[in-house]
Formats: sequence, C-alpha cells, structure tokens
Amino acid sequence: MTDDARGGPADLARLLLLLQAGFVLVAMLGEIALMASPIYAVLPIAKAALLLVLARTVAACRRWAMITTMAVQVLGLIGFWIGVLLGLLPQLDRTITLTGLITEVALPVALIVVCARLLSATPRRRKAALVPPTMILRVPAGTAS
Repeated sequence: MTDDARGGPADLARLLLLLQAGFVLVAMLGEIALMASPIYAVLPIAKAALLLVLARTVAACRRWAMITTMAVQVLGLIGFWIGVLLGLLPQLDRTITLTGLITEVALPVALIVVCARLLSATPRRRKAALVPPTMILRVPAGTAS
C-alpha cells in the first residue's frame, strides 16, 4: 500500500473492524469471568477471527469482504433490536447504556455506510469470456470492415 492510499475509507473500515474485534474479545473475557466456563469463548473467538479476516480483506478492497462485512453488521443490528424488543417483556431485562449503543448500533451503522461507499466506488471485475483460442477470428490488417 502506498502512502497516498493510506487514510482512505478502506483503512477506516479496517480500523473499525479491528476495534470491533477487540470489543468482542474484551466482552468475552467478562463473560468467561462471570459464567466461570470457557465454553462461552467459542463464538466470540470465531467472530473475532472473522472480523480480523474481514479487516484484512476490506483493506485490500475485496468486494466479497465488503458484502460480508455489511451482512455481519446487519445481523448484529437485528440481534440488538430483537434484544430490545425482548426486553419489553416483564420477565426479561435489557439495560441500554451509552457504551452498548456505541458498540452495538453506531459502530455497525458506520461500518455499513463505509462499506457501502467502498462497494460503490470499487469497480466490478468482468470475467473474460471463455472462448477457446481457435475460435477467435483474426481480421487481416489491410481489410476494412
């Protein structure tokens, strides 16, 4: 990566994904401490690994990584709102904090916006037609068509 390309939207998306992976791992440590079982580390480690892979590939402007990042963030937002709706039930409690809003709403929305802009700015590669070399017609140089 050249110095000219640094600091662009791809690096912003990479930074936000790395930040989100760090938040997932810190939350995992708290969950393990409260639940006293390492079983609760499986999904957060898998999500952090996915976010790290996405951070690297989004920085390389891969279209599939941008689409996957947007899908993961939308799933996270859906989960947040399902939790809020379930918190309306009297048996369940959902405490909404500023930290929760930043990490569970603002960060995913920012990633969706940045990846959507990157996706619209990234040209789609066209696959070459699978034509055997013997099928290509060659026009002699002196003829006009």
